Amino acid sequence: MSVPTTENTSGPATLPPYSHELNWPEGMAPFKVVDDGSQGDPYAHYEWMREHAPVLRSYSPVSDVWFISRYDDVRKAMRAPKVFSSQVVEPVPLTFLTLFDAPNHTRLRQVVAQAFTPKAIGRFEERVRENAHKYLDPMIAAGGGDAVDDYAIPLSMSTISALLDVPAADFDKMKFWSDETFSYFGRLARNAEGTGTDEQSTFEFFAYLKDTMERLYREESESVGGHIARMWKEGLLSEKEAKELCAFVFVAGHDTTTILLANAFRLFSEHPELLDRIRERPEDASLFLEELARYRGTVQRVSRITTEEVEVAGVTLPAGAIVRLLPAAANRDSAKYPDGEKFDIDRNNDGHLGFGHGVHSCLGAPLARLETQVTIEILAQKLGSLILDQDKPIEYVRGNNLTNSGPEHLHVKLEKFNA
Repeated sequence: MSVPTTENTSGPATLPPYSHELNWPEGMAPFKVVDDGSQGDPYAHYEWMREHAPVLRSYSPVSDVWFISRYDDVRKAMRAPKVFSSQVVEPVPLTFLTLFDAPNHTRLRQVVAQAFTPKAIGRFEERVRENAHKYLDPMIAAGGGDAVDDYAIPLSMSTISALLDVPAADFDKMKFWSDETFSYFGRLARNAEGTGTDEQSTFEFFAYLKDTMERLYREESESVGGHIARMWKEGLLSEKEAKELCAFVFVAGHDTTTILLANAFRLFSEHPELLDRIRERPEDASLFLEELARYRGTVQRVSRITTEEVEVAGVTLPAGAIVRLLPAAANRDSAKYPDGEKFDIDRNNDGHLGFGHGVHSCLGAPLARLETQVTIEILAQKLGSLILDQDKPIEYVRGNNLTNSGPEHLHVKLEKFNA
């Protein structure tokens, strides 16, 4: 396939060169719309982009895609939903909140918002703590393991399953369905490649959730799933909306948190002195959490489409431009956070975009914060040391959803703290 250059594409002469035409540092592949394996840990790319190409134009066979990486530009776009629309695909193919603008976004978000207030989430704290011990203790006894498979996935899935009242006895099956649904979403909404089986798997998941909601309605369940079921049975949501909204809460509620939890292990391996500090001062777990969300947040790309011509960092984006805002790049912008490439538990990280911003700020942030803070506290309480297993390098998510980035496998060696 021939890849175009700026000279042989039609359009305004003022358009900047493509990513593949730029003079990237030696050893760094040009930043691409679909990760080929070189962008699993994309922070070096982001650092270069903020300085040299804060509005990066990248080629895809469907349309150009524009990546925005500086803090002020990303935040401003997140606060302007009428110019940077979330409805990148019309008609909207799935009832996923990230695909809607107001008024539908407002209506659907209100359906589940009451379940994600700090007070509502607080009821799950004891269960989260019990499960955190349950999954961590065998890892400690074994001298380590995979922080993703052995800890982060089971903790996040058991928590979101309890919130929805969706049985998660078969973690492998639920995880498979969840991944396939995210892949299907990425293919429909983001022109990602898909898996070849994602559509069939997604509809199996929807059928399972429909049966579950029928049961929750009969049982008058007070869970989020029960609430969605009642909205459906009372005619306030269609069956399609109910199934897909339930799937969205499940997928979004565990996928992003899984990566954040794994990154907590990683940061402790890089800053072992913080195990002692948080063991002695557990209240500092919240400082660790917020800096973790700034420094290694999960959501890397937020998709938008411009509704009118707009200028960003001196570059004029045409109406109808496909845009990817990069909150994880923005969070390390030293213009906002001095020495932004450094993890510093004591810095002022107010305003970080680790849980989004504006009307699409992360609905599940209180739940993600709870699970991660509990994890930070318990790791510090129980571990004398935590190091990465040098024989098993970090494997990064190669997701078809084009949204999240972080460890798919993170093998660690653990030693118990002996007081």
